[in-house]
Amino acid sequence: MLLLSGQFFIYSNLFLVLLFLFLHHKFSSSLSKIILLLIGITGCMPFIVLMIGFIISDFSILNVAANSFIDDPLFYRIASTWGSHEGSILLWVFIINLYLLIYLFNNKDYKNIIRNILLIEIGFIFYVIVSSNPFIYLESFADSRGLGLNPVLQHFLFVIHPPVLFLGYIGLIIPFAVAVHILSAQKFDQKYFITILKWSKISWFFLTSGIVLGSYWAYSELGWGGWWFWDPVENVSLIPWLLTTALIHSTAVSIKKNELKIWSLNLCLYAFIAAIFGTFLVRSNLIISVHSFASDPLRGMYLLAIIAYLLSFALYLNMKSIKLFNQDRFNLVSRESFLLFNNIFFITAALTVFIGTIYPLFAEIAYQEKVSVGAPYYNITFNILLAPAILLMAIAPQLSWGGNTVNFKSIFKLVLLTIMVGIIFFLVWKNIYFTFAAILCFPIIAMSIITIPSLLKSMSLSFVSQWLAHLSIALFILAAVFTEQFDKDYNIEFTNTSNMTQSLSPEIQVTLNNINERSYSNHQKIEVGITINNSGKLILLSPSKNIYQPSGQTTTEVSKKSYFFDNFYSTITSITENNVILNIVYKPLINLLWLSTILLILGIGLSIFRKEKYE
Repeated sequence: MLLLSGQFFIYSNLFLVLLFLFLHHKFSSSLSKIILLLIGITGCMPFIVLMIGFIISDFSILNVAANSFIDDPLFYRIASTWGSHEGSILLWVFIINLYLLIYLFNNKDYKNIIRNILLIEIGFIFYVIVSSNPFIYLESFADSRGLGLNPVLQHFLFVIHPPVLFLGYIGLIIPFAVAVHILSAQKFDQKYFITILKWSKISWFFLTSGIVLGSYWAYSELGWGGWWFWDPVENVSLIPWLLTTALIHSTAVSIKKNELKIWSLNLCLYAFIAAIFGTFLVRSNLIISVHSFASDPLRGMYLLAIIAYLLSFALYLNMKSIKLFNQDRFNLVSRESFLLFNNIFFITAALTVFIGTIYPLFAEIAYQEKVSVGAPYYNITFNILLAPAILLMAIAPQLSWGGNTVNFKSIFKLVLLTIMVGIIFFLVWKNIYFTFAAILCFPIIAMSIITIPSLLKSMSLSFVSQWLAHLSIALFILAAVFTEQFDKDYNIEFTNTSNMTQSLSPEIQVTLNNINERSYSNHQKIEVGITINNSGKLILLSPSKNIYQPSGQTTTEVSKKSYFFDNFYSTITSITENNVILNIVYKPLINLLWLSTILLILGIGLSIFRKEKYE
C-alpha cells in the first residue's frame, strides 16, 4: 500500500508540474493557485510516505529494508528516511515543494517565480524516477528485520543535521528563481531584491546551523578530536555559505544604494549552483569521505547534467546583462565600497576552497595519480583571504552609506592599541599564530565594546543582529586558533600488570576505574570508565566501543566532559582481554568556539525578523 502510494504521488507530481509548465498561460489566477497547491502537496507526500514506511518497518520497500533495523529506536528509524541516497534526494524534492508552498501563500506576484522553481524541480523528479526511486518492491518474510542504518550515523545530531543543511541548500532556490526572472525580464524592481535578501538570510541561517551541527557531530562521533578537517563534503557546504554571506551583504547595498544589482543577482545564481554541486560531489562516488554516499557514478552524472544546464543558463543571463555590469558608482571610503571589498574576499575564498576540493579529481584524470589537498593548503590560502575580510568587518559598520570623512586620529589610536594588545598576547602565550589572531580580532571586539551603550539605547534588531554576528566571528577565530595551538594529545596504555593510575603530565593523572559491558536493543557496548585528575579537578569519562546489530559493525564512541570553556575528550584506541589503549585529548577554549557559533546563528536569526525601511 505504501509502495503504491509513493509511486502514485511521484507520478502525479510529475504530471501536474508538466501541466503547469506547458499550460500555465491559459489558466486563471485561481486555477493556477489550485494546481500549484496540488503540486506542493504531491511533491511533499512521497517523502512523508517513505518516512511512514520507516516508522512502521515496512520491509516490502527495498529502501526501508536496506537502511533500517526493526529494533532501532524510533528517532533513528525516522532519521533512516534520509540516511540513504534515495531518501536524501526525496528530502530535497520535499523541501523544494515546502518552500514553493510558503512562497505561494506569501506572495501575490508568484507565477513567474514559481515557474522557474518548477523548471528545477522537474529535473529532480526525473532524477528520482530514473535512478533514485526509493519505492522498489522487495519480497519480505515474517522474520525480516532489516539491515540497519549505518552505525556511524546513529547519533542524535544526525536526526537534525541533514534536514537543516538541506533547508539551507534548497532555500537558495528562491533567490535563484527571482534572479532568473529579473535578468530575463530586465526588471530591477526593489521588491525583488527585498525578497532575495529575506530568503538569502533564511538560507544563511539554516546553512550556518547545518554546518555547525555537522561539525559538532564529527567532533562528538568520529573520534578525531577536531571540529573541522577540510573534508571534501565539509568544503562543499562551506562554498555556498561563503557565497551566501557575500550575497547578503551585496544585496543590502543593492537595496540601500541601488548599486551592485547585477553583482547580487549573479551571486544568487552561483550560490544555488554551488549548493547543487555539493549534492553532486557527495553522490557521485568521486570522493572518499565519511559523509559521502557510495553511490552509482551514473547518479552523479545525472546531477552533473543538471549543473551543466543551470550553469549554461546562468552564463547566458550573464552575457545578456553584461552591458549593465559596470554602471555602479560610489565613493571609495563608504560602507558600500567596503562591503564590495569584503565580497571580493569572500568570493575568492569560496573559489580557493572549490579549487582545493576538485583539484585531486582533475589531477587523477590528467596524471593518473592520486593527489590529496590537505589542511596546510587551506590554512594558508583561506586564512590569507580571511584576514583582510575580518579587518573590513570591523571598519565597514562604522562608515555611512554614500561616503565618509576618515577620522585618522581614531584609526591611529585603534591601530596603536591593537599593536599593544598583540605584544601583550605574545609575551603571555609566546605563540605567533594566536598573537596574529588577537591582532586580527581585537578591532572587532573593541568596536563591539565601544558600541554597547548605543546598542542598549537603540535595541533595534538590525543593530543587535549585526553586533552579535560580527562579535561571534571574532570570538570564533580566537577560540579556533587557541584550541588548535594549545591542545594536548595523549596516548596511555593500561595492562593487567600496570598501575591503574598513570601520569600524563605533572598536572594530569588518569585512573582506570572499570570496564563494563552493556546490551541495548540494537547494539552492545564495551565501556571503559576513567577518572582524570587535572590539578585537583576530577573528570569522569567513559569512552566505549559499540557493536551494532545486525551488521556487526564496531564504532568508536567518544566521551567528553567540559569545565568552563575547556574540554577533555577520550576514545578507545584498542581493547583486549589483557590491555586497553586510550587516546585522551585536552581542548582548551573549544566550548567558546561552540558558544560563538550559537551567537552567530542567533544574530542571523534576529536579522531575518528585523523590521527595516528599505526606501
